Amino acid sequence: MIRCPRKFREEEKETIRQTLLETAKAMFRQYGIQKTTVAALTEAAGISQGAFYLFFPSKEALFYEVFQMEERKLREMLLVEWTEKPLTQERLADLLVQAVKLIEQEPILRLMIDRKEYELLMRKLPPEYADQHTTEDEDALVPLIEKWQDEGVMVKENPRTIVAVIRSFFLQLLYRDEIGEKFAEALVLQAKWLAKGLVEE
Repeated sequence: MIRCPRKFREEEKETIRQTLLETAKAMFRQYGIQKTTVAALTEAAGISQGAFYLFFPSKEALFYEVFQMEERKLREMLLVEWTEKPLTQERLADLLVQAVKLIEQEPILRLMIDRKEYELLMRKLPPEYADQHTTEDEDALVPLIEKWQDEGVMVKENPRTIVAVIRSFFLQLLYRDEIGEKFAEALVLQAKWLAKGLVEE
């Protein structure tokens, strides 16, 4: 006879959910996505493996939520830096390179620029997860781009197209090995070219 996961009170649900998120963050940082198991996550949270699926549809969906939490922190920090001083070509190029360094320093974010982990994750998640990620980027950046355009410091292109261009800059991190040993130098040069194409001086 298969036992159904027991029902939880609302306050229990929130506590368990937060425990799963914190446990997942630590485990994903240490072991990566593939080596972190639902069994290990649920043992730490004190729930059955069956109960796990009351909170998240999959281990990958849990990872994606942890990833989004960390990315939001980074995005908010960068937006503060991007708005505290006037925008110039040099400043935008420096900020793009700085953002890459911060991504590489955070283990959760670094998993999303690991080609193998990224491709495995994208195969296991529904398309709406990636769509939501794109929407969040646009919601955060479009108002800032429009502000810069109103100030006459950014080119008058469609703001969502500019967001796509910035996203493509970061997506090249997935192809570090293919680009080769000059990747770091090429990245800096691309940041300069991108900034020169976007910022009016």
